[in-house]
This record gives sequence, C-alpha cells and structure tokens, in this order.
Amino acid sequence: MNILYITLSEPRLSESGIYPDLVRALCRAGHKVTIVYAASPRKQKETELAEENGVSILKVVVGENFDVGLLRKGINTLMMEPRLRSAIKRFLADRTFDVCIYATPPVTFAGVVSYCKKKYGLKTVLMLKDIFPQNAVDIGLFPEGSFIHRFFRRKERRLYELSDHIGCMSEGNVRYIKEHEPWLDPKKLFVFPNTIEVSKESGVTSDHVKPQSETEEEPLESGGGPVRFVFGGNLGKPQAILWLISAICDPRLTERKDIEFYIIGQGSEKEKVRRAAEQSDNLFYIEQLPVSEYEEKMKEMDVGMICLDHRFTIPNFPSRILSYMKAGMPVLACTDEVTDIRDLVERKALCGLWRASNDINGFVDAVFTLAGDRRLRLEMGERGRRYLKENFDVRRSVELIEQRITGKG
Repeated sequence: MNILYITLSEPRLSESGIYPDLVRALCRAGHKVTIVYAASPRKQKETELAEENGVSILKVVVGENFDVGLLRKGINTLMMEPRLRSAIKRFLADRTFDVCIYATPPVTFAGVVSYCKKKYGLKTVLMLKDIFPQNAVDIGLFPEGSFIHRFFRRKERRLYELSDHIGCMSEGNVRYIKEHEPWLDPKKLFVFPNTIEVSKESGVTSDHVKPQSETEEEPLESGGGPVRFVFGGNLGKPQAILWLISAICDPRLTERKDIEFYIIGQGSEKEKVRRAAEQSDNLFYIEQLPVSEYEEKMKEMDVGMICLDHRFTIPNFPSRILSYMKAGMPVLACTDEVTDIRDLVERKALCGLWRASNDINGFVDAVFTLAGDRRLRLEMGERGRRYLKENFDVRRSVELIEQRITGKG
C-alpha cells in the first residue's frame, strides 16, 4: 500500500518510539510511506520534500507548538491545517495513496484529512491517542460549554466523521467512544494499542537487577545501593506533576536515604520540578535526553512511574509504560480511576502496583513495598517484559492496519 502519514511531530526515524517504530515496521512489511509533518520554525527554515531511508518526508514549516504559551499554541494549531493542506497540494500533487493514517493530538487535522480523502480517494485511519477537548475540560484548562470547548468539539466530531476506521488504545477507550459518541458507527472502532519494536535484547542488564537464586534475599540494608524510581516523559498538567512532587517530598520518603526519585523530561511543569529537586536530597531532575541516552539511563533504574491527573474522566493509556516494560522494570502507576492502566498492571500483565493519583499515603505505601522487595521487582519486571512481547509488538499494529484496509482477518 501507499500510505500517507500526517503527524504533528518530527518523525525521527532513527530513534525509538511508537510512531517511528510503526513507520519502520510498515516499510519492512513492503508498504511505501510518505510522512507529512508540522516542522518547527526553530529547526526548519522552509518547507521541503526529502527522502530518508526510503521514506518520503514532507517537512511543512508551521508555527511553534511546543514550549510556547497556551494562546500562542492555540493560534499556531489553527494555522497548521491550511499550511499542511497547501504543502500537500504543492509537493504531492502527482502521487497516489491508498490510505491516510494520523493520530490525535491534534483534532485540527479534519480539513487536511478531508482534502486528502477527496483528492486521492483513499481510506482513512485515525489512531486515537488523545480524547480532546474532554481531557482539557477534566483538568480545568477551559470550562465545558465554553466557546473554545464547543469549537474543538466540532473539530473532534468532524475528524471522527471523516475517519473510516478509528483505532482506540484500549477496550476502555472503545467503550468511552461508544458511550459518548452514540451517533458514530461502532463498526469504525477497533482496539489499536500502543506498540513498539520488541527486540530479543530488550530488558535491563545492569548488575543491580540480575536474577537471584530461589533462596537468596536482599534486604534494603544489604548495601546494594539506593532503589531508584523514575518518571520519564512529558512534564505537563495531565501528568499530575505537582502531585507527584508533593508525594515524593513526603517526609516519610525524604528521610529514607536508600530510595531515590528521578524525573526526566520537559514540559510546562519542568521548572517546578527543577526547583523541587534543588531543595531535595532524594529527588533528581534531568532535562529531556536523546532516546539512546534515555534508554541507557533506564538501565540504572529499578521502578518506572506512570502518573495521570486523578480528575480525568477519559481512559488515557500513556505509551511511556511500554519503555518500562521493555526495560524489565516493575511499574508504579498513579492514575485516575477510569483508565484501564490499572487493569493492565494489576490483572493482565501483573507487572506492578496501582494507586490513585490523589492518594499520597497509598503512593508512599507502594514505594515502600517495591523498594523493600527486590525479588518482587524482578518478578514483576520479567512478567511485564513477557507481556509486552506477546501483546505490544509493533508488528501487531501493522497487521491491524492491513486488516482494516483490506477487510481481511
């Protein structure tokens, strides 16, 4: 198939991640991929069409969407659509495509998708990674029923309407869309989980997590070094970063010299993390790292943390959990009550612990449980890695797209 992939983010095909992994897997399966992405003016001076490892990449210069104020980001998001459409018309006029794939965020691709659908007569597949604007309403970015909410709600519904197939991250996502969009044909919906390349070498190999014998025990007092908890990813309001900081800085944890916390990434809350780390002996902040360095840093960690705002009414499913599972780390998931991350961690994969992200006592208790039992961490980490290989390999995503477009399977 000739596949047109429209995205907000730079592809970075040489790196790991749910999207570059998917593009490489599609190419390995014999498909021809053309990427259209919204390029930052900080990195790209003018719009151009290039080739990279057999993939055509149309770099469309738009307004900056990262590390800018909310108002500026909103304006740039609205300007993105006509610029993408214009670039496709100019650079890809003589090409043919069978399918167009795209992900939320943003929901403002509707005009571009509509244009491509008419021009190329292709099928469309939405990878639903973000249910917006409801997630913004949940955490108080703007009120329900406001002008901005109604505006983006229309955009959202238009995007659903244009999509021939809508891939949801989990069963919980499917149920949510069916309940809140009863007008939508349920045959459009299917489970399309986040997936990554799963290599035979994946997993932690550093000495501090080597398997123990059946009889060996290693209490914290054994001098094996501190147990390290890590949160890696976007540091924004949806991730409940301020709550995470307050939980980490609980006196019951700060007095423990054998437990350390690392927060790695960037986002709107990063300066608050930086300031908290400067005042703490057990919290460390690291700016966003290149993927290769991040993966190396993961080998030094013992527990991966997931955090989502407790007010969410939509079942989010952060892709960051996959990197923890790939690294063979147990997961401490602190989320809202509606996400099925809890079901994954505690019932399906049995790879960690779950706590509500407004329960500091529960967080402290879970930290003590994981920090105090090395055998438990190893067992959870191995189960997570095994579940990842069986359920979240990127080849599954390729199969799902092929099945939806061909009608087979």
